[in-house]
Amino acid sequence: MMANNLLSRGPVAGLLLLLGVVLAGPVRAQEPQQLLAEMQKQYPGEKAMYLDYRHDITVEVKGDSVQVLARHHYDMLHLDAQSAMYAADRVYSSHFNRLQKLEARSMVPAGNSYKTIKVTDFKDKFETRPGIFFDDTRSRVFSFPGVAPGVRTITDYTVRHPDARFLMPFRLGSYVPMRHAELTITAPRTVRINYKMFQSDNVKVAFTKTEKGSNVIYRWTAENLPSAPRDDDAPEADYYLPHLVYFVEEATVGGQTRRMLSGVPELYNLYSGFIANLDKKESPELKRIVDSLVVGTKTEEERVKKVFYWVQDNVRYVAFENGLRGFVPSDAGKVYAQRYGDCKDMANITHQMLRMAGVKSYLTWIGTRDLPYKYSELATPGVDNHMIATYEPTPGQYVFLDATSNHTPFGMPSSMIQGKEALMSIDGKNCKVVSVPVMGQEKNQITDVSVLRLDGLGLKGKGRVSLAGYPKIRQAYAFDGLDKTEESKYIKAYLERGNNKFFVDSYSVQNVNARDQPLTIDYEYRLQDYVQKVDDEIYVNLNLERPYANDIIDREKRRLARYNEYNHVDKTRTEFEIPEGYDVEYLPVSTQVQDPVFGFNIKYTRQGNKIVQEKELYVNYLLLQPAQFAQWNAVVEKLGVAYRDVLILKRRKA
Repeated sequence: MMANNLLSRGPVAGLLLLLGVVLAGPVRAQEPQQLLAEMQKQYPGEKAMYLDYRHDITVEVKGDSVQVLARHHYDMLHLDAQSAMYAADRVYSSHFNRLQKLEARSMVPAGNSYKTIKVTDFKDKFETRPGIFFDDTRSRVFSFPGVAPGVRTITDYTVRHPDARFLMPFRLGSYVPMRHAELTITAPRTVRINYKMFQSDNVKVAFTKTEKGSNVIYRWTAENLPSAPRDDDAPEADYYLPHLVYFVEEATVGGQTRRMLSGVPELYNLYSGFIANLDKKESPELKRIVDSLVVGTKTEEERVKKVFYWVQDNVRYVAFENGLRGFVPSDAGKVYAQRYGDCKDMANITHQMLRMAGVKSYLTWIGTRDLPYKYSELATPGVDNHMIATYEPTPGQYVFLDATSNHTPFGMPSSMIQGKEALMSIDGKNCKVVSVPVMGQEKNQITDVSVLRLDGLGLKGKGRVSLAGYPKIRQAYAFDGLDKTEESKYIKAYLERGNNKFFVDSYSVQNVNARDQPLTIDYEYRLQDYVQKVDDEIYVNLNLERPYANDIIDREKRRLARYNEYNHVDKTRTEFEIPEGYDVEYLPVSTQVQDPVFGFNIKYTRQGNKIVQEKELYVNYLLLQPAQFAQWNAVVEKLGVAYRDVLILKRRKA
C-alpha cells in the first residue's frame, strides 16, 4: 500500500478509532462531582467522553512552500471505572506530520476544583503495522496517572505539516461522545481554503468565515456528538463517521498564484512529479528476463500475462513507507535486483517490463475499498492509498494489474479495488479517471458435487469442490505455507458438514498456484450419527451445509451497513443413493427465492435409485445498507424453512 494511509493515522488515544483535537479551551466552570454527575446522566453507559475535542490550524507561506501548524487539544472526562483502559496514549509523527511539542496532564478532583498531575514519562518508539516492512512513523507513548471516574485527562500537542497538500481530516465523532468539537483554520488572504463534508446528514455543524487583518478565519463547531456505532463486519469508519476534509485550493507563493489541490489536474500534477524521473536507464538484466518471457508468444495479451505472472511469482510484496518514499516508486531495475517491493514498486516494474515487451500500460493510483471517496468529489492524496498498472487491450477496455495480490488471475482486479475509481497516468501532463468493475457473482463460484450413501446411522460420501474467482484466491492464500499436518486440519475444517462427527478419509488438492484454473479438492468422508431412524422410516436432511441459516440481522441494534468482500454464488449437487429395500415416502419441496442482494434455489428430483438435491445460493452486495436489512432477513427466514425440510424413506413391506 502507498504511504497515503499515513494521512489518516493521526494522533490516537488508547482505543481511539480516529483522533483529531486542538487548542486548549476552557470547559464551563463546574465543580468536579457536579460535572461528573451531569455527564453520566447525559451519556449513560459510556466509559468516557470528550469535553473538548479541537484542532486549531494555522496555514503559513514559508519561502516557496505552504505549510501548516496544527495545535491539538483534547480534554477527556472519565465516567466509569473501566475507562482506565484509556489511560495509555500516544501521539504519532512522521515526515508528513512532525511533532513539535507535547504536554499531557491528569486533572484529579480535589474538593471543588482539580489537582494537576503532569505526565513526565514519555517514550519514543517506531511504529510497526502488520504487512509493513518499514514505516517512518514514530510515536511518543505515555500514560495518564490516577485515571478514575471524575478525572480529566488533557493533552496538548503541536504538529507541523511541511507540505499543506498532505493533511488529515477532522472527524466529528470518535469511540466516545463529544460535548464540543471545533476546527479553526487561520489562513492568509492569499491562501484559498476549501473543504468537503462527508457522512454529515445527521450532524448539525455551525460554520463561520471571518476576516481579521490579513487573515481569514474559518471555524466549524458541533455540540453533543454521540459515540461512533460499533457493529461487526462494518465498513471502515469514514463510511459512516461524520468528517470534514479541508485542503488548500490555491495560494500565492513568491508573488505567483499556485493551484494546489483544485481538482484532478492539480492532484495529478503532484503525482506526476513522483514518477517523472523513474527508470532513466534501462536495466539490461531485466530486459533479458522480458525477452525470455515473450519469446514464442503470439499475441499481446500473452505477453502481458507472462509479465504479470512473473512479477507475482518473483517479486515479494513488502510495504515500505518512509516520507515521500511512500509515494515515489523505485526504479524497475532496483526492484528486479532486490526482488521485493511495495505496491508502487510492483506497479512500476510491471509497467516497465511491459514497455520492454512492446506493450503500452499506465501507472495508476487507486484507493482501496477502505476509502469511500471518488476523485470527482474529492481530489486530494487522501483519496487513494494504492498503486497498480493498467493495460488497455482495446480503447476504453482496461485490465487492472495488481501484482501485490499474487494469486489473482489476469483479467480480474484484486477484490479490494472493486468498484473504485482509478487515476491513470497517460503522460507527463495528462491523466484519466476510469472505473474498476465489480465482479459479478458468476465470476466467484464454489461448486460442490458429491455422492452419498447410508452408513448405519451416518453417511459416507465422496465428491469434488471447485473454487473459481475470489473464493479460489482466498483459499490459495490459506494453503500458502501449510505443512501436510496443518493442511489436513485445514481441509477437515473447510469441508466439515453435518455435525462435529465428521471425518475426512482422503483428499487431494489441485491447481493451488494455477491462476487460470479453478482450485479443486477431491475428498472422501464419513459423517457419524447424522441420520434419524424411527421404526421403519429413515429421516435424512440433505442440507449438510447450511450457510446463512441463522444470519438474521437485528434491525433494532445494528446501525451500520454490512461489508462483504465480493459477490459470489455457491452451487451444490448432492446425489443420495436410496438404500436397498426402501422407498421414498416424502420428497422435500423445491423452493426458490429471488432477491437483488440474496437468494437461493433448492430443487429435489428422483433419478433412478438416487435422490438429487441441486442447491444454488447467491450473495450479491458489497455493502448491505440498513434499508436492505428487512429484505435480507425475509430471505434468511425462508432459507431456514427450506433447510429444515427432510427426505423420508420407508422400508418396503415384505
